[in-house]
Amino acid sequence: MSRPCAIQEQIETSSETIANLRNRIRKMEYHLEDHNISDERRQQIVFELDEIKKLLKTNEEMLHKLHRENSRSFAIAACLFFICFLVYGIYVLLMNSAGV
Repeated sequence: MSRPCAIQEQIETSSETIANLRNRIRKMEYHLEDHNISDERRQQIVFELDEIKKLLKTNEEMLHKLHRENSRSFAIAACLFFICFLVYGIYVLLMNSAGV
């Protein structure tokens, strides 16, 4: 089985990290709804929640850049394929013309 390219692996890792962070945010927001926690614990959760949201934003930006890089790589591969096909077509035309 072939191994995915490095960009694909990074995209998968970033997507998993984002999903985990969103899950963690949901759990922390659920804990904040509890009225029985102390003010000190509530402040800790709020601080941690803000830090996780910053990390989530950073990871989402990185994922966006990775998707852009992946699209660019695909466009380059498609252009190379088209150029090879074009060169082959010209070669076939010239060889058929020379043989007639």
